[in-house]
Amino acid sequence: MKILFVISTLGFGGAERVCSLLSSRFAKDFEVCIAKFDKSEPFYELNSDIRLVNLDFGVGEKGFLGNIKKRFGKIFLLRKFIKDEKFDCVISFMDSTNILVLMATRSLKIPIFVSEHTSFELVKDKIWDKLKRIFYPRANGLSVLTHDDYRYYKKFVKNVNVIYNPFFGEQKAVLQKQNLVLFAGRLIKLKGCDLFLKAIFKLDKKLIDSWEFAVAGSGESERELKNLAKELGIKVKFLGNVKNIDEIYKKSKILVSSSYVEGLGNTLIEAIYYECARISSKTSGGCELIRDEFDGLLFEVGNSNQLSQKLGTLMQSDEKITQITKNAKLKIAEFDIETIYQKWLNMLKNGGFE
Repeated sequence: MKILFVISTLGFGGAERVCSLLSSRFAKDFEVCIAKFDKSEPFYELNSDIRLVNLDFGVGEKGFLGNIKKRFGKIFLLRKFIKDEKFDCVISFMDSTNILVLMATRSLKIPIFVSEHTSFELVKDKIWDKLKRIFYPRANGLSVLTHDDYRYYKKFVKNVNVIYNPFFGEQKAVLQKQNLVLFAGRLIKLKGCDLFLKAIFKLDKKLIDSWEFAVAGSGESERELKNLAKELGIKVKFLGNVKNIDEIYKKSKILVSSSYVEGLGNTLIEAIYYECARISSKTSGGCELIRDEFDGLLFEVGNSNQLSQKLGTLMQSDEKITQITKNAKLKIAEFDIETIYQKWLNMLKNGGFE
């Protein structure tokens, strides 16, 4: 059986990471191909049995008319590729690619499954919301990351399934904990790294002097954030994109996710395995993964004062860090790749893929 995964790029990012890991697991049992729309090398490792195809159409902005031409070009190119290759199933990642795939496969008798990796609250604009309501019901199945997303999409899509992101890393790591607080993620406004920096600034100076702070990731806001750190007079290491992020997790005692909107942050899952105490804003993803004061700490979205207070509490208590990380491990089996894989197989079966 031939399965096609479609994603815009395979660069540094949460959805890209999940696609890489999930497709690699499928490749153990099926003939798997990944189609993407650029020529860049994958950031994450893939199963060597996977066939990677670059349907190079570019992913940058080309102006209004250029973007329209580019999207229609992608639709026709993708449709021809799927028909010629005679795939038995197509799995798409990310909203814009999902809609493109559903448009390209209209009237083709192939099961199509789409995967959402952002919160339903992050609606680009009314046009995108309408496009989802028009095209998503045509999918044979939809995977979402939280129960909030499930309740939203269930109103107009039949086969909706809550499937968490799988863990991506060492199952049994040797930890070497230091007084280190980590922020990991793309450096864009939605991820709220500015809140993290402001929260550090508001900590007691004696506490700051006995800890280190690191930011792993890159993005369009990187220069702005580095300037903010300088303006605040705080010492923060900006590490850029880190392929061996597990080495940073092993040293970190605390992981901060300060997003304004978040589906299901991979960092909050990875932190469980590496015994990092988690602090998250009350996004749908944060609330899905953390029970406040039990297996992590939650703060109001956009509230750097509250984040600073919660962060300071943890930094002053190794005992609290130990208890929170111990409680977090009670849910560890939910993120095992085999557990996630079986949920995907069940969704595909319920959607007509045999």
